[in-house]
Amino acid sequence: MNNTLKYLSIQHELGMAIGTSLRLQPMLATFSRIALRRLGLTSVHFHFLKNVEGEPVLQSPAAERRLEHFLSVPRNATAWALPEACAVDVSTVVCDARQRCGQGADRHCYSFRLGDFGTMTVQRIGNALEAPVIELLKPLMIRLALSCQASIEHETLLQAVAARRKAEETIVFQLLHDDLTQLPNRRQMMQRLDAGLLRARGEGRFGALLFLDLDRFKMVNDTLGHAIGDLLLVAVADTLKAIVGDDGMVGRLSGDEFVMLVDAVAGDEAQLRLRVDGLLVAIRAAFSDALQAGEHRLHVTPSIGIAIFPDGDGAAEQILRRADTAMYQAKLAGLNCAMYYNSHLSAGLELRRQLEKELQLALAAMDQFELHYQGQYNLAGECTGAEALIRWHSPYRDQPSPALFIPVAEETGLMLELGRWVMRRACADIRRLHAHRLPSAFRRVSINVSAVQFNHPDFVEALFADIDAAGIDAHWIALELTESTLIRNNHAAASRMTVLRERGVEIAVDDFGTGYSSLAYLSRLPVASIKIDQSFVRDLDSNAGNRAIVGTIIALGRALDLDLIAEGVETTAERASLEALGCHNYQGFLFSRPLPLDALIGQLRKPSPTTALAEANAAVGAAAAMRANPAQEPDR
Repeated sequence: MNNTLKYLSIQHELGMAIGTSLRLQPMLATFSRIALRRLGLTSVHFHFLKNVEGEPVLQSPAAERRLEHFLSVPRNATAWALPEACAVDVSTVVCDARQRCGQGADRHCYSFRLGDFGTMTVQRIGNALEAPVIELLKPLMIRLALSCQASIEHETLLQAVAARRKAEETIVFQLLHDDLTQLPNRRQMMQRLDAGLLRARGEGRFGALLFLDLDRFKMVNDTLGHAIGDLLLVAVADTLKAIVGDDGMVGRLSGDEFVMLVDAVAGDEAQLRLRVDGLLVAIRAAFSDALQAGEHRLHVTPSIGIAIFPDGDGAAEQILRRADTAMYQAKLAGLNCAMYYNSHLSAGLELRRQLEKELQLALAAMDQFELHYQGQYNLAGECTGAEALIRWHSPYRDQPSPALFIPVAEETGLMLELGRWVMRRACADIRRLHAHRLPSAFRRVSINVSAVQFNHPDFVEALFADIDAAGIDAHWIALELTESTLIRNNHAAASRMTVLRERGVEIAVDDFGTGYSSLAYLSRLPVASIKIDQSFVRDLDSNAGNRAIVGTIIALGRALDLDLIAEGVETTAERASLEALGCHNYQGFLFSRPLPLDALIGQLRKPSPTTALAEANAAVGAAAAMRANPAQEPDR
């Protein structure tokens, strides 16, 4: 009777310890401590299936169904022998007990199966467990297995929830931060700027946005590689964060462009400028020392543009553009400079930056561009050739002049792509001209080539490829180059020009007289003709200075056996003055405005006009141009 009460007491106390916690380890530890005390055990050990993270699981791939140690009580106890159940066999009974004899009969080890996912091993020194005790433990093991299963499922669920929360936090972080520097990215900066702008207006305070662009950063990437460049960007980010501290926010927009937001901290603009000027001093001091980038110590400086807000009703995007424009001004002023945005000084720069973005969009499709042609005439009024002039049918503004967008294209490197398109289109148009019966006097089409384009190492090869693709004779092409193009990299220019002349391409010097004072290149380079700039032709009949300059150019051209053509001829008086000085080839509104190709072909089919009919011809050409392009700004 006493033994029965003892067994019931043991069974009851152990049963009460099962399920005391939803957490697996605390529950098993509580159960084990009671088992140690009531059963006189030396130690208790649990082994479970685990995942790659080492957490208990209920299932695992068949090839990996090995039980691994999970818990021992006491903590430092070791099992005398691994239980047989460590090799899980689903065909065995749910719960069993086995006795293991060690060195002598006084060491006993019992292993109980906990479902298909674990075992509980108990060790005892001295007498073996009584048979009734083992039997009362079996139903307890079934309950313990169910409790372990519930705990594992609960913890798996908690882990899944935590993993999902972490994944969501990671996604949100990546959405709002730069991968490299971990700084806020453009999205987050614009959100903060929006909020700061709203708060500044509501509180009647002022803030500032600093736009920083690293000087000569491209040189680091080109010489040391992008890996070192990335390390430098991280060092710059850390430096800027240390400078602004908790008083603002630093973000990375892209590449080597950073922004620093000084939130609405000042009650008036003068007070804010003092705060910003203090930051500029700190930035210059920080960047006066070299920054560590891997094994390299590199010295870089930032050009900084500052936009103060609120400024009128400008939105966050406009504030950023103003800071960007001010930064561009700072770069023009010299390296390591800072500039506050000024609407009057920045109007032109902002237009140039807008044109750059619009050009990039236009170059993606090329359907916004067209070539017009302005005829070139001899003394008899015959059309001897035409100059190809690009037109941009921009959807954003009314027919921007080439004088406006060509310099932007050259400065930004977009001229290479745009110039290549002009060359291909001109060659294709020359093929169309071949298909019509042209006047015998018509012999060439002139194409303007920028210095950036001509000095590119692949220029000659690309031009010959366009000529061959169009199936035309190279003798139909004349390239118009400025004096600066010929002077720059003179030896390479001479080599290219020689190859071009051997193929039949003619070289003309455009805008002659406006560039370099040295004329030695005319005798050294294979130039065929020079174009007298329109600034000298204008008012030639009444301006003695211009007559002297043009007379000198004509005399020089004759001495060097060069063809001469005067551009920008608008009046019969100018044409008469040119004829008197010995120039017999002309281009300008007096003869024709730039025309679309079809209008040029139509004009060439007409009988050659006499000199007396030149003005009437100009009027016809102007009318055709206006009908084809009523918004086009005239060219001279």
